[in-house]
Amino acid sequence: MKKSVFILMAAMLLNVVQVFATDPQKGETKSAKAVTTQIFKMLSEKTIPDEIRGSSAEVRIALDNGDYLRILSVKTENEELATYIRSCIDFQKVSKGTFEQGVIYRIPLEVSKKGSIL
Repeated sequence: MKKSVFILMAAMLLNVVQVFATDPQKGETKSAKAVTTQIFKMLSEKTIPDEIRGSSAEVRIALDNGDYLRILSVKTENEELATYIRSCIDFQKVSKGTFEQGVIYRIPLEVSKKGSIL
């Protein structure tokens, strides 16, 4: 009986160690969320044209050495939306944060028909 309790305790200890070993890094999601929040603020500062309402895009962005946003690609069927995104956020400086240079951030964007960016 004592051996089975000991084996059960050892198995539980190994499970707990395994859970803590596979814990994802918490800093990665915070930096992506901070970049996305700043980009949405940049996009909402300008008046949204009616031609891009209801359109969606996938934007790939990286930060250069001076903490400036660099658009790598904009995948969309609406050319006006691609132009709008590039004019709002390309070469814009981000505020200080835990951003990593060289990391590619993929940000899906959708412009609602009522006038806000989702």
